[in-house]
Amino acid sequence: MQTLLLEKYGPLMDLQELADLLRLKKTSLYQQIYQGQLDIPHIKRGKKYLFPTQQTATYLQSQMQ
Repeated sequence: MQTLLLEKYGPLMDLQELADLLRLKKTSLYQQIYQGQLDIPHIKRGKKYLFPTQQTATYLQSQMQ
């Protein structure tokens, strides 16, 4: 899964890409971030949230098991 996501998104994913991957709305992800409920590691650069693709893939694999 990691190689597939790395090929598609590169080393970092933005909020829209993660929302598309999880099939959620961006506003839902924003709410989870602000409420501290999002378990996926993220970095804030200015107004933009970025998600390391490898850690996101690891998180998704752990949730599938």
